[in-house]
Amino acid sequence: MSKKKNNYETAAVQLYEREYSKGIRFYLHYSVNGKQVREPLKDLPLVRKKDRLNYNDVKAKVEAIAFERTKQIREGKLGFSTKNGKLLLKDWFAVCVERAKSHERENSNRHTWSRTIEYTGEIVEQYHCNAKLSEVDKKFVMGFIDYLKSTYIIPSRLPNAGQHMKPSTAKKKQDAFSYVLKMAVADGKIDHNPFDQINASDKIQKSESTREYLTEEELIKLAKTPTEKEQTRHVYLFMCFCGLRISDVKALRWMDIEKDGDRWQLRIRQQKTQAPLYLPLSEQAKKFLPERGDATDEDLVFADIPTEQAMNRQLKDWAKTAGIKKKVTLHTARHTFATLTLTKGGDIYTVSKLLGHADIQTTQVYAKIVDKKKEEAVDMLNDILD
Repeated sequence: MSKKKNNYETAAVQLYEREYSKGIRFYLHYSVNGKQVREPLKDLPLVRKKDRLNYNDVKAKVEAIAFERTKQIREGKLGFSTKNGKLLLKDWFAVCVERAKSHERENSNRHTWSRTIEYTGEIVEQYHCNAKLSEVDKKFVMGFIDYLKSTYIIPSRLPNAGQHMKPSTAKKKQDAFSYVLKMAVADGKIDHNPFDQINASDKIQKSESTREYLTEEELIKLAKTPTEKEQTRHVYLFMCFCGLRISDVKALRWMDIEKDGDRWQLRIRQQKTQAPLYLPLSEQAKKFLPERGDATDEDLVFADIPTEQAMNRQLKDWAKTAGIKKKVTLHTARHTFATLTLTKGGDIYTVSKLLGHADIQTTQVYAKIVDKKKEEAVDMLNDILD
């Protein structure tokens, strides 16, 4: 099964194709009145890519339909108008908050991202009361960044009241604002995201943090330690050997796992970034997949698992039983995968692709961890001849 997206990233309508056993079906994805619409084009015949002539003919028809849907949306013929001269920025924030909450409910995620967007909207409103979406340009967002850095004070209802935000917290608000504008571009409400016009050096940078991970010895020790929470054990160890985020594991369906020759692999669209990810599965990762039984292609692979909060509590108890003093959470599995893959000789570019990172610099932090371990190992020889 494959799922691909064309170049409609900045249009109101996005085009997807999904390959089934009988051929490829095309879908359109767009938003109307704040609601996500997935429109299957069932009137078009199923085609195969190897039948290049028919495939290209159907693809041209799909693109024509997508173009027409985009036009209908922008002309207000599908439920909303995109003439946004009067659309308040705070109202668009509210739409994005509801979308995030809906996504979190569907995936049983904690409402952290929607709350971040909501809080960011409050800060933007303080920075510029009743600003219109059409007024947001490079100067506006540059001013907002400066406001976060030097002016904004945390209110009394929150921890660290009366202080300026830490760089890591301010960066989350900056990223949330950029996300809201990105969604406005995707919906055809604005032409571009002003954050894309700003140099990286002018944006708030997150201070480098310590990333907790398990060493090979600790991973073996944990895996050999019994626990009554078998679902959490299987989810965590699967993540340790494939590097997926918990959001992607929870959304994983049997149709996303396919066999190519002797190799099993995943083809998914990442929940966090919506970017496609192709991931070969190791033999170790396969060991922790549940039995499929009579599950259909549409069924979840890890069905009826505990909440993230519950699994993190269970991981804490499991690690304590194993005698591991580190703070073990679901996300340490991803860090463990990255660090061990590099330690075993994987190159930084390949590991970046396996993790689904858009920028290899995001992966560099793991390389620094491995370099530090090398330095520590070499330093152990310093006193041999003293």
